[in-house]
Amino acid sequence: MALIQNAKGRRQHQTPSGYTRLFGVPDLGNLMSRVQSAVISAGTELEHLIIERCQHIDNLDQFLSERLHDNEPGVFVATKRQVKTSKIIHSSYEPDFVGFRLDKRICYVVEVKDGDQFDTKKASAEYQSLHNFAHDVSQKLPFSMQIYMCSFNSENVEDVYQGLKRKFNKDELLTGRGLCALFGIKHQDIIKVRISQQQVNLEYFVQQLVAIPTVRYVLDKVLHENAEL
Repeated sequence: MALIQNAKGRRQHQTPSGYTRLFGVPDLGNLMSRVQSAVISAGTELEHLIIERCQHIDNLDQFLSERLHDNEPGVFVATKRQVKTSKIIHSSYEPDFVGFRLDKRICYVVEVKDGDQFDTKKASAEYQSLHNFAHDVSQKLPFSMQIYMCSFNSENVEDVYQGLKRKFNKDELLTGRGLCALFGIKHQDIIKVRISQQQVNLEYFVQQLVAIPTVRYVLDKVLHENAEL
Protein backbone atom coordinates (compact mmCIF):
# COMPACT_ATOMS: atom_id res chain seq x y z
CA MET A 1 0.00 0.00 0.00
CA ALA A 2 1.01 3.64 -0.28
CA LEU A 3 2.74 4.99 2.82
CA ILE A 4 0.99 7.53 5.05
CA GLN A 5 4.33 9.09 5.95
CA ASN A 6 4.79 10.14 2.32
CA ALA A 7 1.31 11.57 1.93
CA LYS A 8 0.49 15.28 2.19
CA GLY A 9 -2.43 16.51 4.25
CA ARG A 10 -4.45 19.70 4.17
CA ARG A 11 -2.20 22.77 4.03
CA GLN A 12 -2.31 25.25 6.87
CA HIS A 13 -3.71 28.12 4.77
CA GLN A 14 -6.57 26.01 3.44
CA THR A 15 -9.98 25.82 5.05
CA PRO A 16 -10.29 23.12 7.76
CA SER A 17 -10.80 19.61 6.40
CA GLY A 18 -13.98 17.65 7.04
CA TYR A 19 -11.96 15.55 9.48
CA THR A 20 -11.06 18.64 11.52
CA ARG A 21 -14.71 19.63 11.63
CA LEU A 22 -15.63 16.09 12.61
CA PHE A 23 -13.20 15.81 15.54
CA GLY A 24 -12.49 19.45 16.39
CA VAL A 25 -8.74 18.74 16.51
CA PRO A 26 -6.70 20.28 13.65
CA ASP A 27 -3.70 17.97 14.05
CA LEU A 28 -5.96 14.92 14.00
CA GLY A 29 -7.81 16.32 11.01
CA ASN A 30 -4.51 16.73 9.18
CA LEU A 31 -3.45 13.18 10.02
CA MET A 32 -6.73 11.76 8.77
CA SER A 33 -6.40 13.87 5.62
CA ARG A 34 -3.00 12.26 5.04
CA VAL A 35 -4.56 8.82 5.52
CA GLN A 36 -7.17 9.64 2.88
CA SER A 37 -4.44 10.89 0.53
CA ALA A 38 -2.52 7.63 1.01
CA VAL A 39 -5.63 5.60 0.20
CA ILE A 40 -6.08 7.56 -3.02
CA SER A 41 -2.39 7.19 -3.88
CA ALA A 42 -2.63 3.43 -3.45
CA GLY A 43 -4.16 3.19 -6.92
CA THR A 44 -1.18 4.92 -8.54
CA GLU A 45 1.21 2.79 -6.51
CA LEU A 46 -0.61 -0.33 -7.71
CA GLU A 47 -0.12 0.72 -11.33
CA HIS A 48 3.63 1.08 -10.68
CA LEU A 49 3.84 -2.37 -9.09
CA ILE A 50 2.14 -3.86 -12.15
CA ILE A 51 4.21 -2.09 -14.80
CA GLU A 52 7.48 -2.94 -13.01
CA ARG A 53 6.73 -6.65 -13.41
CA CYS A 54 5.17 -7.01 -16.86
CA GLN A 55 6.71 -6.91 -20.34
CA HIS A 56 6.84 -3.14 -20.52
CA ILE A 57 7.08 -1.36 -23.87
CA ASP A 58 9.96 1.13 -23.70
CA ASN A 59 8.97 3.25 -26.70
CA LEU A 60 5.34 2.91 -27.74
CA ASP A 61 5.52 4.62 -31.13
CA GLN A 62 8.60 2.60 -32.09
CA PHE A 63 6.81 -0.56 -30.99
CA LEU A 64 3.74 0.33 -33.05
CA SER A 65 5.91 1.08 -36.09
CA GLU A 66 8.22 -1.93 -35.93
CA ARG A 67 6.70 -4.75 -33.87
CA LEU A 68 3.01 -5.10 -34.71
CA HIS A 69 3.59 -7.86 -37.26
CA ASP A 70 5.80 -9.95 -34.97
CA ASN A 71 4.46 -13.23 -33.58
CA GLU A 72 6.22 -13.18 -30.22
CA PRO A 73 4.00 -14.63 -27.44
CA GLY A 74 3.04 -12.78 -24.29
CA VAL A 75 1.45 -9.39 -23.67
CA PHE A 76 3.48 -6.23 -24.15
CA VAL A 77 2.19 -3.35 -22.04
CA ALA A 78 2.20 0.45 -22.38
CA THR A 79 1.13 2.94 -19.71
CA LYS A 80 -1.41 5.73 -19.77
CA ARG A 81 1.37 8.31 -20.06
CA GLN A 82 2.84 6.57 -23.11
CA VAL A 83 -0.57 6.43 -24.77
CA LYS A 84 -1.14 10.11 -24.05
CA THR A 85 2.13 11.16 -25.71
CA SER A 86 1.89 8.78 -28.69
CA LYS A 87 1.96 10.36 -32.14
CA ILE A 88 0.43 7.27 -33.77
CA ILE A 89 -2.71 6.59 -31.75
CA HIS A 90 -4.98 9.40 -30.70
CA SER A 91 -7.87 9.53 -28.27
CA SER A 92 -9.17 11.89 -25.62
CA TYR A 93 -9.66 8.81 -23.42
CA GLU A 94 -6.73 7.36 -21.46
CA PRO A 95 -6.91 3.85 -19.95
CA ASP A 96 -4.36 2.79 -17.36
CA PHE A 97 -2.77 0.18 -19.64
CA VAL A 98 -2.81 -0.90 -23.25
CA GLY A 99 -1.50 -4.41 -23.87
CA PHE A 100 -0.63 -6.07 -27.18
CA ARG A 101 -0.79 -9.83 -27.74
CA LEU A 102 1.15 -10.02 -31.00
CA ASP A 103 0.67 -13.70 -31.77
CA LYS A 104 -3.11 -13.42 -31.28
CA ARG A 105 -3.49 -9.94 -32.80
CA ILE A 106 -5.36 -8.64 -29.77
CA CYS A 107 -5.12 -5.22 -28.15
CA TYR A 108 -6.21 -5.14 -24.51
CA VAL A 109 -7.55 -1.85 -23.16
CA VAL A 110 -7.35 -2.07 -19.38
CA GLU A 111 -8.46 0.10 -16.47
CA VAL A 112 -7.36 -0.98 -12.99
CA LYS A 113 -9.12 0.04 -9.79
CA ASP A 114 -7.91 -0.49 -6.24
CA GLY A 115 -11.46 -0.09 -4.93
CA ASP A 116 -14.39 -2.37 -5.62
CA GLN A 117 -17.54 -0.27 -5.26
CA PHE A 118 -18.72 2.40 -7.72
CA ASP A 119 -21.86 4.45 -8.03
CA THR A 120 -23.96 3.98 -11.15
CA LYS A 121 -22.83 7.22 -12.79
CA LYS A 122 -19.14 6.41 -12.29
CA ALA A 123 -19.51 2.84 -13.55
CA SER A 124 -21.33 4.04 -16.68
CA ALA A 125 -18.64 6.65 -17.34
CA GLU A 126 -15.87 4.05 -17.03
CA TYR A 127 -17.67 1.75 -19.45
CA GLN A 128 -18.13 4.49 -22.01
CA SER A 129 -14.55 5.72 -21.68
CA LEU A 130 -13.02 2.29 -22.31
CA HIS A 131 -15.25 1.57 -25.30
CA ASN A 132 -14.64 5.02 -26.77
CA PHE A 133 -10.88 4.57 -26.52
CA ALA A 134 -11.07 1.12 -28.12
CA HIS A 135 -13.13 2.56 -30.99
CA ASP A 136 -10.67 5.44 -31.50
CA VAL A 137 -7.50 3.33 -31.67
CA SER A 138 -9.08 0.48 -33.65
CA GLN A 139 -8.97 2.81 -36.64
CA LYS A 140 -5.16 2.78 -36.50
CA LEU A 141 -4.28 -0.73 -35.32
CA PRO A 142 -4.73 -4.05 -37.20
CA PHE A 143 -5.82 -5.75 -33.98
CA SER A 144 -9.08 -6.91 -32.47
CA MET A 145 -9.95 -4.91 -29.36
CA GLN A 146 -10.75 -6.30 -25.92
CA ILE A 147 -11.58 -3.99 -23.02
CA TYR A 148 -11.14 -4.99 -19.39
CA MET A 149 -12.11 -3.30 -16.16
CA CYS A 150 -10.09 -4.79 -13.30
CA SER A 151 -11.06 -4.54 -9.64
CA PHE A 152 -7.73 -5.66 -8.25
CA ASN A 153 -8.80 -6.68 -4.75
CA SER A 154 -11.99 -8.51 -5.68
CA GLU A 155 -12.00 -12.28 -5.23
CA ASN A 156 -14.23 -13.16 -8.17
CA VAL A 157 -15.76 -11.66 -11.30
CA GLU A 158 -19.25 -11.69 -9.81
CA ASP A 159 -18.11 -9.26 -7.10
CA VAL A 160 -16.60 -7.00 -9.76
CA TYR A 161 -19.84 -7.20 -11.76
CA GLN A 162 -21.97 -6.19 -8.79
CA GLY A 163 -19.52 -3.50 -7.63
CA LEU A 164 -19.73 -1.88 -11.06
CA LYS A 165 -23.54 -1.92 -10.89
CA ARG A 166 -23.75 -4.49 -13.69
CA LYS A 167 -22.77 -1.89 -16.30
CA PHE A 168 -20.11 -4.13 -17.87
CA ASN A 169 -20.43 -7.53 -19.45
CA LYS A 170 -18.80 -10.19 -17.30
CA ASP A 171 -16.33 -11.05 -20.04
CA GLU A 172 -15.07 -7.45 -19.78
CA LEU A 173 -14.15 -7.83 -16.10
CA LEU A 174 -11.04 -9.04 -14.29
CA THR A 175 -9.93 -9.65 -10.73
CA GLY A 176 -6.35 -8.90 -9.72
CA ARG A 177 -5.45 -12.54 -10.25
CA GLY A 178 -6.98 -12.44 -13.71
CA LEU A 179 -5.06 -9.31 -14.65
CA CYS A 180 -1.77 -10.79 -13.44
CA ALA A 181 -2.44 -13.96 -15.43
CA LEU A 182 -3.16 -11.86 -18.53
CA PHE A 183 0.06 -9.85 -18.14
CA GLY A 184 2.15 -12.87 -17.15
CA ILE A 185 3.14 -11.66 -13.69
CA LYS A 186 2.85 -13.13 -10.20
CA HIS A 187 -0.14 -11.86 -8.28
CA GLN A 188 1.36 -12.91 -4.95
CA ASP A 189 4.47 -10.76 -5.52
CA ILE A 190 2.32 -7.63 -5.58
CA ILE A 191 0.28 -8.74 -2.58
CA LYS A 192 3.46 -9.34 -0.55
CA VAL A 193 4.72 -5.83 -1.22
CA ARG A 194 1.41 -4.31 -0.19
CA ILE A 195 1.11 -6.40 2.97
CA SER A 196 4.64 -5.46 4.05
CA GLN A 197 3.62 -1.79 3.96
CA GLN A 198 0.54 -2.31 6.12
CA GLN A 199 2.60 -2.76 9.31
CA VAL A 200 4.63 0.34 8.46
CA ASN A 201 1.42 2.33 8.05
CA LEU A 202 -0.08 1.00 11.28
CA GLU A 203 2.95 1.87 13.39
CA TYR A 204 3.32 5.32 11.82
CA PHE A 205 -0.38 6.09 12.29
CA VAL A 206 -0.34 5.13 15.98
CA GLN A 207 2.86 7.10 16.60
CA GLN A 208 1.40 10.21 15.00
CA LEU A 209 -1.89 9.72 16.79
CA VAL A 210 -0.45 9.57 20.30
CA ALA A 211 1.83 12.53 19.53
CA ILE A 212 -1.28 14.77 19.42
CA PRO A 213 -1.80 16.06 23.00
CA THR A 214 -5.61 16.10 22.83
CA VAL A 215 -5.72 12.56 21.49
CA ARG A 216 -3.23 11.33 24.07
CA TYR A 217 -5.28 12.90 26.88
CA VAL A 218 -8.48 11.23 25.66
CA LEU A 219 -6.67 7.92 25.14
CA ASP A 220 -5.25 7.97 28.70
CA LYS A 221 -8.69 8.83 30.05
CA VAL A 222 -10.38 5.98 28.17
CA LEU A 223 -7.69 3.46 29.15
CA HIS A 224 -7.96 4.53 32.80
CA GLU A 225 -11.75 4.22 32.78
CA ASN A 226 -11.62 0.79 31.15
CA ALA A 227 -8.97 -0.40 33.60
CA GLU A 228 -11.43 0.23 36.46
CA LEU A 229 -14.15 -1.93 34.91
